[in-house]
Amino acid sequence: MGIIAFIIILCAMVVIHEFGHFIVAKMLGIAVETFSVGFGPRLFGFRIGDTDYRFSAIPLGGYVKFRGENMELLQGKSEGSVDEFLSQPKWKRFLVAVAGPVFNIVTALLIPTAAIMIGFQDDIYNSQQVVIGEVTPGSTAEQSGLQKGDRIVAFGNQQNPTWAYWRDRVITNLGEDIPLSVDRNGQVINLKLRPRIETRGKEPYGVVDLEPPLTYIGVAQVQKGSAAESAGLKPGDRITAINGAPVTGWHQFRRVIQEGHEVTLNVQRGQETLTIKGSPQKHGEDYLFGFTRRFETTMMKTDSLARALRFGWDSNIRVLSLTGEVFQQIFSGQRSARESLAGPIGIAQHTVSAYEIAGWAGVIELMGLLSLNLGVLNLLPIPVLDGGVILLLFIEWVLGLIGLTLTMNFRERFQQVGFVLVLLLMGFVIINDSARLVERWFDKPPAQEQQKK
Repeated sequence: MGIIAFIIILCAMVVIHEFGHFIVAKMLGIAVETFSVGFGPRLFGFRIGDTDYRFSAIPLGGYVKFRGENMELLQGKSEGSVDEFLSQPKWKRFLVAVAGPVFNIVTALLIPTAAIMIGFQDDIYNSQQVVIGEVTPGSTAEQSGLQKGDRIVAFGNQQNPTWAYWRDRVITNLGEDIPLSVDRNGQVINLKLRPRIETRGKEPYGVVDLEPPLTYIGVAQVQKGSAAESAGLKPGDRITAINGAPVTGWHQFRRVIQEGHEVTLNVQRGQETLTIKGSPQKHGEDYLFGFTRRFETTMMKTDSLARALRFGWDSNIRVLSLTGEVFQQIFSGQRSARESLAGPIGIAQHTVSAYEIAGWAGVIELMGLLSLNLGVLNLLPIPVLDGGVILLLFIEWVLGLIGLTLTMNFRERFQQVGFVLVLLLMGFVIINDSARLVERWFDKPPAQEQQKK
């Protein structure tokens, strides 16, 4: 189902993109010869007017073919009719070129907008202001002067940041100081925080060892054969104390577990209060109790279209901001392009993971993120992409101001350069994805053997 979800969202994103080109071209009187869902040989379809609406053999996207596109003119196949693409005025060609990315970006805006109007469960802390519940002893957070009970009133350039904003900024920070202000018992104190760098897989992340205030740790799933299962822990349980000490945070719980000794847990199960005991199991260098956390959630819903649109806008600005930060770090050498960029195989893996974790809701959320990236990527001034078409139109307009025209030879060379660049990029991400897949495959058996021991 995860693979089917990947094919569906990939087709949906590309078809939405191509439909943008298609519908605007139709409205402007430009002839569309083919609208295809999928690539390769035609399987079936129908014709309305001059347009062949078809389903093709390879279900990984789609395309629109206009009459009189660049390569047709270069090959001498133009009929010179008024409805050919290159026979249109520049403003019409611009609208057709920009329509595809705009449809993707609008889709990315509408998905979170619709989600919050329908209603969805979200981590309760994502929308709450940062109030510190626990600071790990010896951590960079403690060294920066942060304390339990501090309320973050400024973080970088953001006033009264939420936990979602805090996590976004921390995770993309690679060891740089961040100015912040805290409200401590009514007094505002200015501090500087430098996240530590942690490598997950081979990709670096910024980490700050502090948490929101917790009174319990929820149990989502219990792993088979684990200490948690042997102790009698069940999904839905709430762990309220460990070794007699009330729960104040996940790091506190982890510190006790890492001692490797038998622990006594106070557990709230429905209306019952239970006491259970268990000994953590060693896996590699860590001790694990063998359950996954269940985060406290809240219903996110609004009946106001204006608030919903603002939520959709803010969600997409957040994604763009994070993406821009990551690309800046790639170009500056702080982050590896090999570990940060993903192609079709990587996207398929993310889709499968999203489906396994959150079902179709997670897949649709991922579709919004990918649709935004597809729209923005296609606006880049790279030949072959829509941004390249827009760039050519701009060059053509500038040359027209001084009485010159854009030659077909220049158009051909421009498209060839773009085609080579896109092929190189696709080759890089596909080889990169394949290499990571092979690495994970060879890393998997030792991990399984270690768990069996």
